[in-house]
Parts: sequence; structure tokens; C-alpha cells
Amino acid sequence: MDDDAALDALRTATELMVEVVGRASRTDAAVPACPGWDLTTLVDHLGRVHLWAEHAARTGAPPHPYPSRDLAQPLADWYAGCARTLTTSLATLPPDQPAWSFSPVSAHHRAGFWRRRQFHETTVHRVDALQALGSVPVGPVVDAVPGLTAEQAADGVAEVFEVMAPRTLVRLRDRPATELVPATRPIGLSCTDSAAAWTVQLVDGAVTVVSGVTPAAVAQVSGPAVQLYLALWGRADRHSLAVSGDEAAGRALLGAPLVP
Repeated sequence: MDDDAALDALRTATELMVEVVGRASRTDAAVPACPGWDLTTLVDHLGRVHLWAEHAARTGAPPHPYPSRDLAQPLADWYAGCARTLTTSLATLPPDQPAWSFSPVSAHHRAGFWRRRQFHETTVHRVDALQALGSVPVGPVVDAVPGLTAEQAADGVAEVFEVMAPRTLVRLRDRPATELVPATRPIGLSCTDSAAAWTVQLVDGAVTVVSGVTPAAVAQVSGPAVQLYLALWGRADRHSLAVSGDEAAGRALLGAPLVP
């Protein structure tokens, strides 16, 4: 996903989230994928993450203290303001402007990084909200989400391995890398509804991702892009995905703590 596409996708995703929050009849609805959270907690989290990311992109440093919610505002209005602040700022900043990022990958320390990252943050949590409200099934199969294309979902699969898995290796550095990303041998992933495919491997403690399923892949995980994306984020049933080749290796990667 290039910078322009990511910004357009982020604008649409936040607008859709504003609609979901605005029409929610119960903000105390439990969020299935986030035990202990209700819709209010979810929206509070997402709005504050938007403000955190905007500050990191604009100033080159994470905010301190962490942003807090304005409790005097209705939840929907406050979230809409956070989303507007994020998208307006990211649209103004040159994508290649140096910026702070949690990523250990040096190429991610640019303002444009936050366009894509916040799109996927918003999308995953919009799914959370829709599942809390009963508008999207919890499982076993979630192969479609309103407003999410197969191409965007495929980009989300790539982002898990390009951004989130490397972050996990740093965030949980006290645990063996092979436990966090169990892919010492190459493992392929492919979308059955698009041409998107990748091969992932842990090499010298770092995650490598190449396009396409290489002949060296010992296993191949496949499924619709949305199902594969959401399964990696724990929002859909990973067991419904097909695995060919070394099934144990493929299932181990699907069950790994790749994301927070």
C-alpha cells in the first residue's frame, strides 16, 4: 500500500468508525477479542492511539504523558475529533518527513509509516466494535467486513509480518525469538481471492518477508484475504484456514503471538 492509498484508506476507515460509534446503542457492549473491554474502553483506546501516533509523526517523538480522553465530551464526538486530528495532520506532513516509530526497522521512521499503521489499527478495532454490536460474526469464518477490500486485507497480512512481528521481537525480547515467530524454515501465506502471497522466515533473529510463495516453503497457509488478516489478529478462527505441506509448522505460525 503506497502512501496516497494508505491516507485515503485511513480517512475512510476513521469515517466508518465514527459512524459505528455514533450509531451504537450500547457503549457497554463487551468486545469479544479483548476480554474485559467494552465499546467505551475500545473507543477510548483507539482515540488515544490516534493522538499518540499524530504526535509521533508531527514532532518526531512519542507524547509524554500519554494522551487522555476528554471526559466532558460525548464519546462519539471526542473520537471524531481524534480521528480528524490524525488524518488532517498526516495529510499535511510530507510522508518522508522523519518521525518517531516503535518499529525497529529504520525505513519505518517516517511520517508516512503512520498512515498505513493507523489504517490497520483502525480497521482491526472497527471489526472489534462491529463484533461487539453483532454486526460482524465472531467466527469461525469472517471473510467479509463492510468497507474493507480484499486488497486492503492482504496488505494487512503483509503488515503483520513487516511491522508487528518485528515489534513483537523487541517488545518481548526476554522470550526466545523462535517462540514468538516460529518460522526457522520458510512458510508461505497466500490469499485465495487475490494474487497476494508471501514467504516468511526468521533469519538470524529477524523476520524476513518476500513476495510470493517460494519453492523452499515447507508449508503454505491459505484462505480469503479478510479471513487470513483477521485470523492473524485473533479476530477470526485461524483453524478455518487451509494449511498444506508441514501442517504443524503452518499452524505454529498462525498460533504465535505475532501481534499484541
